[in-house]
Order: sequence, then structure tokens, then C-alpha cells
Amino acid sequence: MTATAKTLREKFSFTSSIAADVWSPKTNAKAYEWWYFDALSDDGRDAVVIIFLDNFIFSPRYNRAKQAVIAGQKINPQSQIPNPKSNVPAVAFTYYRDGKPVYRAINEFNADEFSASETEPSCKIGENFLRFESAPYGSGYFISIKAKLRKNCSLEAQFEWLAIESDFLPNKPINETDAHVWNLVVSRADVSGRITVSNEKGKELNAVHFRGTGYHDHNYDNRWLPETVQDWQWGRAHFSDASAVFYRYKECGEEGDTTKLFTIRNGELLERDAEYDEQQMTRDIFGIRYPQRLTFTTEDNIRLRVKQTKVIDSSFFYLRCLSEMTLTLRDGKPRKSTGITEYLNPKALKYRWLDWLVSMRIGRNGKGSFLP
Repeated sequence: MTATAKTLREKFSFTSSIAADVWSPKTNAKAYEWWYFDALSDDGRDAVVIIFLDNFIFSPRYNRAKQAVIAGQKINPQSQIPNPKSNVPAVAFTYYRDGKPVYRAINEFNADEFSASETEPSCKIGENFLRFESAPYGSGYFISIKAKLRKNCSLEAQFEWLAIESDFLPNKPINETDAHVWNLVVSRADVSGRITVSNEKGKELNAVHFRGTGYHDHNYDNRWLPETVQDWQWGRAHFSDASAVFYRYKECGEEGDTTKLFTIRNGELLERDAEYDEQQMTRDIFGIRYPQRLTFTTEDNIRLRVKQTKVIDSSFFYLRCLSEMTLTLRDGKPRKSTGITEYLNPKALKYRWLDWLVSMRIGRNGKGSFLP
């Protein structure tokens, strides 16, 4: 292992712990934290992504304030920039059908509308909340969403993420000071829920019942994202007898990256360093250059091939794709499934000329966004 590799590993602190899935208050004004949930339906047609953020990393309000902190500038009290020491919490909810977003709600809130526990997994932002619960049939997360959509419509959703594979490293120490912390809390979950959309008069316009397989992780960092991360690719898929999760993480100023492949089978999580290969580079409509083909290979001949078949969400700094994945374990048997992959290139978050466009996709003050 090279010295560079050791440094990179310390910059990305990994665990898998329900006990650590709690809020970590931070003294650094640039810090951020989020709880992420996604799921694909049993028939493969529907997908749901839910994110609770104590600081919305894509928010112009958050990023302007943090740039001011870095530059040592004073905030004009009459401006729309919040106190740089206060949070900009948000909840993001997206429901996809056949690879297209049907309902997307990204709602920002005031700092005093955020609360979270430091002792148990729970978070409340406005009327939205998540919490870990135990029941006779198992343990998992209950999530309730009340979001504003465009055209004065409202969305309500209730979901249950029943943990099937989780909590593999409950006592593993993590570096909370100067590293990105990634908690792979639940690698596989049985997910069920209901989405209801109503107009401004409260008339129900649509109801969707969801059943599928899901995933949950938790991320936080004491450092400002655009100053820290150069690019970051990650994804996951569930197969009949295994799950696979990968990431490739590169920090600004580092020559190399950290690439990992995790496999979960028979109740055991195996973490491996992986070689990474990318092919068929292309550009998204927002200009992000990304590979359509990825391959992750370990020393013991575990291989994950990823074909990013359809971009289902994108912006100037991130992509989310539906991907065909093929996992080959040491038995030599290829397993195929569909999963979700994401790519983050946060450099554009520094570009203030993009703020007006990004803001039009964010709902604030109890109203939905202007753009979908």
C-alpha cells in the first residue's frame, strides 16, 4: 500500500452502524450531513429517492454563506443569505416511473425547523420526519413526507424501510474531524409505502402504492464540499443471493482516488479495494462528462460491471442513473440486476452565476419550486 493510498483511506471514514446513524452537531459552519434512502420496485418500473439534509449542499443560500465564511466577508442583514453559522436544512423527495421523474419536491426550511437526535436515529424537518422503530416483524425506518410540489399541489408519503442487511460494524471507530464519514447503515431493506398527491383544494389527484427493495446510508463532513471533493461515483444493486455497493472517491489536490467494492452475502459484509476502469465517455445535457461503462475488479477476482443505461436525474454537479449491473463472485456465476448509480462533481457549486437556475428547482417558504 502506498503512502498516498493510506492518506486517501483516512479521508473517507467508513462504517456500518445503526447506533452511529444519529445526528452529529458540528462546530464548523461549512459542515453538512444527510440521511439518504432509495428503493426500486419489484417490477423495476418505479424508483423512490428520499434525502434529509441538515445543510442542503446544493442550495445557493448555503453555498453563498459558506463562501462568505471562507472569504471572511460580512453578511448583509438585508440579503437573502442566511447567517453563515446557521443551517439550511432541506428534504428532497423524488418518485420515478419508467426512468422519468413523476413527482420531485426539493423543499428548503429555516434552521429552527430542523431537529435531530444525537442518541437515536431520528430527524425532523418541518412536518417531515424519519425515525428508527422496532416491531414484532422486524426493525427499520419509518419515513413521513409532507412536501410542496409545483402548481400549488401537495404530496404526502409514508414509507417503511424494514432492514434485511444492516449494522455490520456497530463498534467500528470513525474519523469525524477531517474526513468524509460514510455509514452504510442498511445495504438491503424491504420497502413499502404510499404516495398521495392533492391539489390546492385538498382533492386527491393520484395515489401510488410502492413495494420493492431499498438501501439507506448516512454521510457527513466538517468541510465544505466543493473545497473537498473533486469527484465521487457510487452505486448499489441487489441480486437474488447478494448485494453489491461500490464507490470511487477522489479529494481535491490528491493524485489518486479511493475505490472500494462491498459485497453482502449470507449475512456477511466483505470490503475490498478495487481496480477501476471506465469506458464510453459521454456528456449529459448539463455538461457533466461521465462514463457509460464502469468495471470494478478485486484481487480475488470479484467483478462488478456497470452499464449506466439511463440518466434519471441531473444538474450541473450531479447525475443519477438507472444502471444494469453484473456481479461475478468467486463461484464464477454472473448475477444481473438493475441498480441506482450516482456521480457527483461539485466544482460548479462555486459558480454563483448558476444560482438563479438552481434556485428555481427549490421550493421555499411553504411553496413548491418554479421548475420541475
